[in-house]
Amino acid sequence: MKFAKLFVLTAMTAVVTAAGAQAQGLINCGGSGEAALSGPSACIVTNTVSATVPTVARLEITTTTTTLNAPLAADFNNAAGVTSGGPTLTVRSNNTYSLTASANTPFWSGGAGNKPSSDLKMKVGAGSFVALGSVDAAGVKTAGTNYVIGYNTIYNWLVDVPGTFSLQVDYTLTAP
Repeated sequence: MKFAKLFVLTAMTAVVTAAGAQAQGLINCGGSGEAALSGPSACIVTNTVSATVPTVARLEITTTTTTLNAPLAADFNNAAGVTSGGPTLTVRSNNTYSLTASANTPFWSGGAGNKPSSDLKMKVGAGSFVALGSVDAAGVKTAGTNYVIGYNTIYNWLVDVPGTFSLQVDYTLTAP
């Protein structure tokens, strides 16, 4: 009889111990059901993240006004014109881009005459002076590209009468 009691007691201890171990080893993994685990409990769930990155471009200018050098007598009707420094433009873009310059009117404002906007030429860096237009038609993505602008103004005895003339130059950054 002692043997039977010992067997029943041992069997009950084994069931209680197994039940306790199983209760400690159950884990619910985010709705995927419970599973009995052997060893340390662990639950791994996966979350996939995504981000949509749009085209982002930024144009900065060092100054919004430029005072051009005044002409001397020798500068009138001289195709060489008068050279002046302009602003520096900085482009930042995560895509290809184009940068252009244009005059907002066909004539300078102020003064007593009609000075054509085509009298203002521009160059980028050490380039040649050209009519306002493309600053960089083939820009590629950049963390910061600087464009140093220079201006050249043509003066004419009959058009450029005394007074202050001004012309707004618009720089446009386009990123597809």
